[in-house]
Amino acid sequence: MRRKIHHTHSVTDALHTHFAALDVPCAVIALCMAVFGMVVIASAVHTTMESFGVKYIVIQGAAVLLGTIGMLVLSALDYERYLKKLCIPLFLFTAVLLAATLVIGTGEGSNKSWIRFRFLPIGIQPSEFAKIFFICTFAYHLASVRTKLYQLRNLLALCIHFGVICGLVLLQGDLGSALVFVFIFICMMFASGVKLRYFLLAAGVVLAASPFLWERLSYYQKQRILVGFSPESDPQGFGYQVLRAKEAIANGGITGMGYLQGALTQNPAPSALPKRHTDMIFAVMAEELGFVGVLVYLVLYTALVMRILWIAAHARGYMGSYICIGAAAVLIFQGLENIGMCMGLLPVIGLTLPFLSYGGSSALSLFLLLGVVESVAAHRVKYYTEREDL
Repeated sequence: MRRKIHHTHSVTDALHTHFAALDVPCAVIALCMAVFGMVVIASAVHTTMESFGVKYIVIQGAAVLLGTIGMLVLSALDYERYLKKLCIPLFLFTAVLLAATLVIGTGEGSNKSWIRFRFLPIGIQPSEFAKIFFICTFAYHLASVRTKLYQLRNLLALCIHFGVICGLVLLQGDLGSALVFVFIFICMMFASGVKLRYFLLAAGVVLAASPFLWERLSYYQKQRILVGFSPESDPQGFGYQVLRAKEAIANGGITGMGYLQGALTQNPAPSALPKRHTDMIFAVMAEELGFVGVLVYLVLYTALVMRILWIAAHARGYMGSYICIGAAAVLIFQGLENIGMCMGLLPVIGLTLPFLSYGGSSALSLFLLLGVVESVAAHRVKYYTEREDL
């Protein structure tokens, strides 16, 4: 009996010690953003609530709940110990998963980035979870060659590591997600100490290859990029979505038209504001909550990114820092791109606004990614017997 009591106390003490080491601000900010997002989503689908609008709230709520549980579970795992053992299998699993999506995936037009199941009313977007796997495996890879980074074979190996994953995503026709991987790669390589001249050289190669790359894009992707910078050039076609989003943002002004009162948001016609609960959720928030609501979201968003960068600066080793840099890169790029495309400043490439847009895969993967960040935070304490190899 005494042994059982002692064992129970030891487990309880271990859990108490672990949760005390978690970065509470990071988790709380993410949960606040997710709840705020569900409130905005509820407004975006309000006019369809009697038919299938309830489904969106249920799925998003389930994703946030599962994501929170997953975040706590991952935070308890020592990221260094597991990644040292699972790095290669995890990379291979990611490649196989993305390759399988090319075969059985579905989507709009030439996009095949979703896997849907006949027996379930939902689907998954593997590229969302591939971001987590890539960040973790690439962080380990970077940390393991950090002292010999400029050896040609190491640089080539890193580029191949990135190229395989990004290439498979690009083959799916998912240009938006592919660009996220590019930004992650650039940020993590820069954080590892790669000199600026190498980035300039790479930029020159991409610029030289741009005619070839442009020809490989579909007509839909080309028009999205061209019209994205000038939506007025095709107001009834590819520019229509952006023009409606800009109109909704202008309607909001400083304080907004009021929750559930948006002129375009509450218009039951889908064409009034296309994809209002996904790609254009920022326009919904701006129209109904105004600049004040947008400012609340941006303050939370900035605080989360800054907190992740703080964890990166205080990580136990280089691998932990690189993981946090990758996580911050996801948030920065997707946030800037989504807001930019809603305002007509950047092309529409179908990226969700983190913690705000509807999307079970997006919400779940973001919380799981934060779970790895929380693991970095929880295991940042250095012991005098430790060697900081990674």
